[in-house]
Amino acid sequence: MKKTTKKMKILGTQEYLNQSTGEIEKMNVIKMEDRDFNFEKIWIGSILASLEAVGNQKIKVLNTLLQLKNNDNLIITTQRNLCKIAKVGLNTVNETLQILIETNFLKKKQAGVYQINPDVLFNGGNKKRMNILFEYNKTEEENEIKIDTDPDTFLIKNKKGGKNEK
Repeated sequence: MKKTTKKMKILGTQEYLNQSTGEIEKMNVIKMEDRDFNFEKIWIGSILASLEAVGNQKIKVLNTLLQLKNNDNLIITTQRNLCKIAKVGLNTVNETLQILIETNFLKKKQAGVYQINPDVLFNGGNKKRMNILFEYNKTEEENEIKIDTDPDTFLIKNKKGGKNEK
């Protein structure tokens, strides 16, 4: 599995002295950078803060969540399914999810959909992580903006029903 990728950046042309001929030659100059690719990134301080509050049975739930996460840090499953996979009771699943939400390890996006904080754990490059972090940090109100089109004007309604003309 590939772990790094190279990024080539063209810096332009520069003149160099060819020491064997004494001639000045123009050369294209490029910069090669190694970039991380397909790494699991763990911010250990954050994960330890979450694990500190988690006990033995709860670790099983956490491990199950980590196994079920997709490339966007989303976990799509029901609490009952978590019980079956982790082989723990529903109360343990509920308590664990609540602790992980309170410690900002994960967020509940909607029923049956959770997202792990990309500041705690992420698999992929920095650009993708920043995009997912942006989505993760959106407030609930921002996530619930509804677009209402009207023949005369274009309006955006927020969840409280207020209208802002755009």
